[in-house]
Amino acid sequence: MKLIYSILICLSSFVLHAQDSIQAATSKWKKHQIGITYSPDYNFRYLQAESNATWLKNIADSMETPKFGFSTGINYSIKIGEKSTLSTGVLFTDNGEKTKSNVNLQTVNYTNHYYFASVPLRLDYTLHAKKVAIYTTLGVAGNFFINHKTVMYEDGKKEAIQFNNHTDLAAWNIGGIAGLGMNAKLADNWFFKLEVLYKQSITPVNNDPVKKWLYAVGPNFGLFYSFN
Repeated sequence: MKLIYSILICLSSFVLHAQDSIQAATSKWKKHQIGITYSPDYNFRYLQAESNATWLKNIADSMETPKFGFSTGINYSIKIGEKSTLSTGVLFTDNGEKTKSNVNLQTVNYTNHYYFASVPLRLDYTLHAKKVAIYTTLGVAGNFFINHKTVMYEDGKKEAIQFNNHTDLAAWNIGGIAGLGMNAKLADNWFFKLEVLYKQSITPVNNDPVKKWLYAVGPNFGLFYSFN
């Protein structure tokens, strides 16, 4: 019986110590955080064609390749539990595609830029919280179309031709977000965040016979100020 009591006392001490360690580690992350983020992204798309438009999809797939874009904006987070944080913000994103370098069109090569205002809603869950906090994130985003810009290069010319096209993308779409991140304290109330995020439209971004879903993946850098 004494042995059982001794084991229970040891286990209780261990649990209390573990709880104290978690609370001490997470206490430095104050309830509210606001900051700016920037992400250089690798962008492309998925296509799905109606039966009478398969040839258009095949042409696009033979010609187009990923391009680099970006996402940047203001973010806000609030702790809703010991390990859980709810995040949102307003971001400006540049998605799209371009022609392959080995494709020589008769007149032009092009790069498409699809600009959106994105409003994400994410849940971050802390996996490890000591000097550096490690967390996973999962969420959705409302992406509101701003503009479609195409940059073309005519044969034999170095200057680009740019024009805006508002007709081929839907006014808004819903996207999904998944990733892994870390944050570390820089100074009193200041934190640095680094995330690797995968973002993809859940609903198609256009209403054409060849439906398009955009995706982006890349590192997301952030500087945040925390307060209670």
